Amino acid sequence: MKLKKLRNNLTSENNINKIRKLFISKKYNEVLKLCEKLINEYSEEAILYNFAGVSCQALKKFEKSIIFLKKATKIDPKNISYLNNLANSYTTLRNYADAEKAFINALSINNDNIVILNNFASFQKRVSNYPKAIKLYEKLILLEDKPYILQELADCYQIIGDFEKSKKLLNKNINAHPKFIKSHYTKSFSTNYSSDNEHLNKMIELNETVKMSIEDKIFINYALGKAYEDKKDYANAFKYFDEANKNQSKISNFSIDNTKKLFEKIKIFFKEKKNIKIKKEFNSTKMVFICGLPRSGTTLVNQILSSHSEIQTVGEISLIRKLIEEFFYDNDSISYDKINDEIKLDTNKLNNFFFNDVNFFLQKSKSKYVIDKTPTNFIWIGFLKIFFPNSIIIYCKRNYKDNFLSLFKNNLLQNQNSGWACNPEYLLDYIKMTDDLISFWKSFNKKIFYEINYENLIKDSKYEIKNLLNHCELSWDENCFDFYKNRKSNITTLSVHQARQPIYSSSLNSHMNYSKYLNKYFDKL
Repeated sequence: MKLKKLRNNLTSENNINKIRKLFISKKYNEVLKLCEKLINEYSEEAILYNFAGVSCQALKKFEKSIIFLKKATKIDPKNISYLNNLANSYTTLRNYADAEKAFINALSINNDNIVILNNFASFQKRVSNYPKAIKLYEKLILLEDKPYILQELADCYQIIGDFEKSKKLLNKNINAHPKFIKSHYTKSFSTNYSSDNEHLNKMIELNETVKMSIEDKIFINYALGKAYEDKKDYANAFKYFDEANKNQSKISNFSIDNTKKLFEKIKIFFKEKKNIKIKKEFNSTKMVFICGLPRSGTTLVNQILSSHSEIQTVGEISLIRKLIEEFFYDNDSISYDKINDEIKLDTNKLNNFFFNDVNFFLQKSKSKYVIDKTPTNFIWIGFLKIFFPNSIIIYCKRNYKDNFLSLFKNNLLQNQNSGWACNPEYLLDYIKMTDDLISFWKSFNKKIFYEINYENLIKDSKYEIKNLLNHCELSWDENCFDFYKNRKSNITTLSVHQARQPIYSSSLNSHMNYSKYLNKYFDKL
């Protein structure tokens, strides 16, 4: 009788409809409070636990959301929406094994559910399992031929280095959905506009005639800038790159002041730790952290080293920053107390959590070396030596003027927390701040990292690669010289095409082509 009474109540305005209205109005605390009250009276209603769980997700209380959603799936194990919500909470907390189980369970109930297939494909991308993601997107296309699915599939093929399949999918998408701007943007990377005016003319027409969102304006302007650069029309190239950056700045919430404060707090903390002896447990697998300013050669060095038979790579995962923020931040600022408390312990929470993720990504690979090539890990070099004492840190440095230009003309905000790159003043400040922080790390410990110069690597690649392998205590492997043939690595960065080509020198001193427009910044570098 109690269950029947609840059903009658839940279908009334005062219960389930009220919960739905509150949820739609984003009053998540009220939803949670009402659900918890009703659960006390009616403990076997799965829908109450589901609403409580998704409200906790919205409130970023993911551990609590899992408790509610596990109860919902226990009461109603065939409800794929509940399983999907549970999988999403597990994914956010990086409990990838349980997330995957929940997705697989949902698909065993309904293998054609578009929402589950799409979320599971996104999950596989997140854990760098692109072959599985491709299979899921290919199934999705058969069920729903939408432009965003074709784009995702094209991106996956591009990441694994199958450029032909990627290009076919992009052309298919552009022909079927000519106003889907992101496909034009992606196609621009693999198109040489010095001999191809057809696609350039299409993009010019779209830019002049189609009302676009600010995101699409950003995409089309970067693509047009790249096209005119191919044609060596640097005046028009600069015009479009500049417009793209101005639009990026409008949607970026980046704070250069917060970044300055972070860098200063890190230096203050480590000045006091210069002679400290720290002994912590750590995983025997040797991490190789490849870092530096974005567009400084990190992807190239990753491609070279991951060609070695003893090395695997997880690519650019930004996990160090996430874990440091999770463990050592308080009110959006780094906490000295939290770091000091952790340093005193023999256990190594950051190392353990990091390898928990890495082992899932690599399916428990037994490689002796694993690369994380997140460029901005240079910020955390001191922390890396504390929590990964057996790690190798490689810092990539490039001519700052060329590096500035490369950052200015590429869409970094799409892939990284890099709002500084779309504002030339911020970009100048960030490069100077980076140089200052790197000088600090050198003063802290001269041997804290190995520095590789991009220009030297281009000019005398065999010599530089041998030195790099020697530093990593690795034997010579001819595959490292033929790195562009390497298919072990998934390249998710803007260098996806360049890193799968033999070394070329056309990027050296490229800033000179734009000196007329950017000299006021170049002169300060």
